[in-house]
Amino acid sequence: MSTSPDNGTKNVSAQVSNDFAEEFDRALKRAQIEGTVPLDLSRAEAIRRLMQLAIDDPSILAETEDR
Repeated sequence: MSTSPDNGTKNVSAQVSNDFAEEFDRALKRAQIEGTVPLDLSRAEAIRRLMQLAIDDPSILAETEDR
């Protein structure tokens, strides 16, 4: 995790398996095709939205299994 001092943002990184990243990308693409999310929604923006959901309702973290 690194901090960018010039704009008050932080880069957050996580290492996951290739299969896990591909599975996430497929789920994102499926949501785009189905019209659930905008076609131009990036992986980074999707992850930011997921982080916001966890901030708003931390209990969603307890409902997930470790991968």
